[in-house]
Order: sequence, then structure tokens, then C-alpha cells
Amino acid sequence: MLKEFIKEYQRVYQISFDDGFLGEFERFCALISEPKFHPSKELIDRLNFLSLLSHEPPLVAIVGQFSSGKSSFLNALLGLDILPTGVVPVTAKPTFIKYAPNYILKILHNDGRDEYKNIDELSAFVDQRHALKDVKNLTIYAPNELLKKISFIDTPGLNSRSDADTNETKMILNEAVALIWISLIDNAARKSELDELNLIPNSIKQNAIALLNQKDKLNGEEIDRVLTHANTTYSKHFSQVVAISAKMQRENRSDSGFEAVFEFLDKIANTKENFIKSACKDILISSQNQNLSFINILDEISDIFTKFQDRTNLKFNELNDSYNAKFEIFFEAIKQNAALIANEINSALKNEKSAYYKEKSGLLSKNSFEKIEYERVSLDRDEILGKLIYNDDKFAKIFKKFKRDLSEFENEILADLQSIFDELKELTLRYKAKYESIRKSDPLHSDLLFADIRKFSSEIYSLFLSHIETLFLAKFANLGLFFERVFIKVSANYQNAIRLSVNFIAQKCEKSSQDYESDPVAFSLYYPRLNEINERILNELSYYEFESEFSGNATFITKFINSLKSQMADLMSKNQNYINSLKSKYQSDLNELENSLPWS
Repeated sequence: MLKEFIKEYQRVYQISFDDGFLGEFERFCALISEPKFHPSKELIDRLNFLSLLSHEPPLVAIVGQFSSGKSSFLNALLGLDILPTGVVPVTAKPTFIKYAPNYILKILHNDGRDEYKNIDELSAFVDQRHALKDVKNLTIYAPNELLKKISFIDTPGLNSRSDADTNETKMILNEAVALIWISLIDNAARKSELDELNLIPNSIKQNAIALLNQKDKLNGEEIDRVLTHANTTYSKHFSQVVAISAKMQRENRSDSGFEAVFEFLDKIANTKENFIKSACKDILISSQNQNLSFINILDEISDIFTKFQDRTNLKFNELNDSYNAKFEIFFEAIKQNAALIANEINSALKNEKSAYYKEKSGLLSKNSFEKIEYERVSLDRDEILGKLIYNDDKFAKIFKKFKRDLSEFENEILADLQSIFDELKELTLRYKAKYESIRKSDPLHSDLLFADIRKFSSEIYSLFLSHIETLFLAKFANLGLFFERVFIKVSANYQNAIRLSVNFIAQKCEKSSQDYESDPVAFSLYYPRLNEINERILNELSYYEFESEFSGNATFITKFINSLKSQMADLMSKNQNYINSLKSKYQSDLNELENSLPWS
């Protein structure tokens, strides 16, 4: 099946072309309409029009306001009375005039149906007073030598009573090679005309001429004055302004002004090839601009990520320094609190006299004992525990404050990190809102590619942000576990740490006394030192367990921030790689289109 598909694709799109202009044109059409470029219907229609134009006479649009004499002008130009004229608005529908050996009238209906009639029935389809809603346009075929070189389109005008007809006229102007604007000489260059002229596509203005009809109604001085005014007013719309008279042309008068019209049409007939080349260049530029637009849209989100990452890395470095300074403070607080407890325990130590009995030595002293007194250190557990835990809330307040400060610090870190993520979220969602509803402004642009850009923009959260959000949530959980461990081992454990320390010292004192009494030579009495008590408290408060995480060059927060930076960088790199892969497709299309026109 794949082989069959490739074979069919090669049959349709890999065609050999003749040398010369037509072959080059067909090669361009085949390239620009390849499926990989996802051409729009409008682009295909434009190419079809140009292809038709390459084998037919160029189309010249006759445009002007109602009752400006468009039909009278065409009748005089062709030397035929085929278009109806009168005081009522006529040419209700766009009417093409083309060559054929015999007179024929073709009616194209809105449903696509063609209908052929005798030319005598034309009047029924051009009068605005008739209901012609189902008619799209008309084509008159006539045996006229001029029509072998030029085809015409008589339009309802840009100020038609029907918006649909006005829009039809605008569409037709995109298919015309040239334009002839007809205005009554005594009504030329009025504001209403200028408003309509602004609707004429720029692409056709280089081949546009303005004709001021019915010059037979004015004298030479009046004609010169009107032409001076019209040339000034029409300067940006037409290459030439000519005064004519259809009536004088029908009378075969040499001063009708039609000589300039025939020269203009001869030039148009000879510049068809240039028109097609220019149109192809416009199509190419449109396609290139489309791809450049998409690349710019992707560059925008890429730039958002790049700048955000640069700002975030600086922010992470600042936060790391700030957090480590605060971690040192909390670590020092554990040490200070341990010192306070140690001082209280040390102050509770008491020297007391004690004694034990020892059997006297010698034969005469058998079963006789002597009392030996000595001084020892003791610690009243109940007393010191009552002071440190049960009867005084001093240390309860100290460790509650420690926990509260630590909790506030955790919330500060979470808020800082959340604000970093929220910044990226805002930038990304702003981008999403900007492009998820984007529509093409150029009809030739690809509907499918614009739909792809809209889809890409609408999915920006799931494509990029969701992975980063998951990372931040995981880091929040990791941070919470660390602080919970500190809370449990320091804040919640301080009472147990005091009990264990007091019991340890009291038991050691008692054991020392017992050992001494059993063998004073082998054992010495134990006298607790303040630094020893302090070390015991620090151990029980997990001070040394947290030492590497609270101070030094590899603290918890430093490793936490570096890990977040590294994982963020990995995600951003993946994001950029994905964006670049999308851009490469558009860039590849641009490169292929770059040399597609042999005439440029």
C-alpha cells in the first residue's frame, strides 16, 4: 500500500515540465501546492486563476459608481450594443465579456449550476429591479477581435445596494489584471468616489486608469480644469487620467479619447506574463511571510522561556544566599537553646556528703566495719524536670517560637518558589491568550497551519507548564518533609531531649558513686562538666544530625536550590528542543521556497 501511495504521489507531484515561461510557472504551481505546504482553498483558486490566465486573455475590470456609464463605455469600446444602458441602475450582477465565435449568454447560479441562454435574454439578468438573488455572475461571449486579446468584467460597483454584490466585486478585483475606473466628467473625484477607490487592491493599482466619460458635455477649458483636479485627486490610485466620450466614439470621432484606452489595453495584453510573474511573487511572499510569522510566534515562547530561565537562575542564587544565612541563624538557635538547658541542669547539680562501710582488715578486725565518708555530685531528677518542663513554660515558649519562626521561614520559601512559578504561568497563559484564537489575515495563508498554531497555543499548559508545575509540587513536598523532620526532632522533641539528658547525667552520677564505693582505687567519682552536659543536649536535639544541612557548603537548601535549577534547566532544554523541532519544519519550508521562482 505504501508503495502505491508513493507511486501515486510521484505521478501527481513529480512531473516533468517544459522549458520556458509556462513550464517555469507550472513548476512553481506544483511546488507551492504540494500537500506538505497545506495550501488553502484560496491559494489553489488563485493558482487556478493564474493557470487559466496563462492560456486566456487577461481580465480587465470595469469599475465605477452607478450610472457612471460603464456599460455605455464597453459598448462603445467593442463597437457592439450588447450591454443594456439606461437611467435605471443596470449591471446588477458581475458580467464577464469574453471571446467566442458566436453570441452566448452563460448564467452562473450560486449553487454552482450553469445555464446557457440566448444573448437577447441578457436584460432580464442585469436590471437591479429584478430579483436575482440566486445568480452569482454572467458571462457574455461575443465574436469581437478585441476580446481575443482582452476579456472584461463589468461590475455592479463598489457601492452596490447589495453587500453580497459589493463583496463579489472586491473578489473579482483580485482576479483582474488591470482596472478601468469610469467616472462622469462633471462628477469626478468626489468624496464618495475616493472612499470606494480606497477599497481597490494595491496589487492592481499599477495597471489602473481613470476615464472621465461624457467629455462631449464640456468645452476644452472645462475639460482641462477637471483633468487638473482629477490628476491631483487620483494621483495615488491611477497611473493615468483620460477624458473620453463614449458617444463620440460611437460616432467614430478621432477626438473621443479612446485612442489612449486602446493603447492602455495593448499594454495590458502584452504584460500578461509580467502580471503572472508578479502574482506568483506575491504568492511566494505570502507563503514566506506565513512561515516567518509562525517562526516568530514560536520564537516568542522560546524567548519567554529563555529570559525566564535567566531571571530565575539569578533569583535562585539570591535566594540561596539569603536562605543559607537564615539557616545559620536557626542552627545557632538550636545551639543557644541547648546552652540554656545545659546551664539549668548544671546549676541543679549538688555536691553532697555520702558514706559507705568497708570491712576492716586484719585478724582482730574480722567482721568489723568502718564508715568512709566522701563528697559526690547528685542531680535531683524531679526537681530539674519540674523546673525545665512541668512547672515552668519558659522552654515551651522558646521552642514554640523556634517552631513558629521555622514554619514562617518554610512558608517564605514556598511563597518565593510559588511566585517564580506564577510568573512563568502568567507569561505562558498570556502567550496562550494571544495566539489560541489567531486567524489568518491573508486569504492565501494555510487554514490548516493556522489551526495548528491555535492548537499549539491552546495546549501550551499541557505541553510545557504542567511538567514544570509537577516539578515544583514535588519540590514543595520535599521541602515540607525536611521542615517536618526538623520540627519533630527539635521542636516537638525538646522535652524528651531534656528527660534523656537529665536521666543520663543522674544515672551516670549514681553509677559513678556505686562503682567508687565498690572499689575506690579502680573507679573515680564522676563530676559532670558544663560542656559535657551541653554536648549531651545537642545530641538529643539532633544538632549534629542537622549540622551539614544547616551550615557549610552543601546545606540542604543549597542542594535543594541546585537540584531545582538543574531539573528546571533539563525541562527548559526539552521545551526548547520541542519548539526548535517545530521551527525547523517552517524553516525547511522557507528554504525550499526561497529559490522556487526562477524570475526573481
